[in-house]
Amino acid sequence: MDEHSMDHPFVENDESMDDESEERQKRRRWPVVVVSVVIVIVAIGVALYVAASHYQPLSQTLSGGYGSQVLTSNGTLATNRITSASNVVWTEPSGSFRVEVIVTLNNVQRFPVTIDKVSAPANPSGTSNVRAYFDSTPKLTGAYGYKGGPAFTPTTLASEGQLQLVVHWTQECVPTSAASGATTYTNLPVEYTFMSFHHTVTVPIDTLTISPRATC
Repeated sequence: MDEHSMDHPFVENDESMDDESEERQKRRRWPVVVVSVVIVIVAIGVALYVAASHYQPLSQTLSGGYGSQVLTSNGTLATNRITSASNVVWTEPSGSFRVEVIVTLNNVQRFPVTIDKVSAPANPSGTSNVRAYFDSTPKLTGAYGYKGGPAFTPTTLASEGQLQLVVHWTQECVPTSAASGATTYTNLPVEYTFMSFHHTVTVPIDTLTISPRATC
């Protein structure tokens, strides 16, 4: 019969139990590590989602080319008067008339966006025939002036980029008796897309004031 020293009884058995204990601890730690990683990934994803869904890089200050004019139904400039160094008040032409506005979009943030649409501002009497045009060539900004160049199509506005456009729309004369006062425009609605998120904001333009006439 083999005899075992009693100085270190059950050594092999103890080592085996220690190995099994360590293995069980490792197996218990794995779910904790996996859950922690998943939580971090989800947190980052949520943060990116929130940031992308609220990303607004278009400048809210004037920087670039701006201007406006009002044309009668036969294409001539409407009556106007200068009230200050930077403000012109137009008298509303009779019947239908066209408004033409030059606006510059500035991306002041680090990521590009897609400019989808530029619209006419809200008006109580309504607007129609809204058209937007590019107003620049690769070599010259403002090359086309109020008439505009190629018809606007959705385009990418790069980080620190600038895009000059011309917007035309038609509106109807509203006589003084039916109007609450002069119509003043200070911005235009712009729709843009960033990482599949669709946003609408307003961007500033030179102040455009149209005063009603006694009869239309």
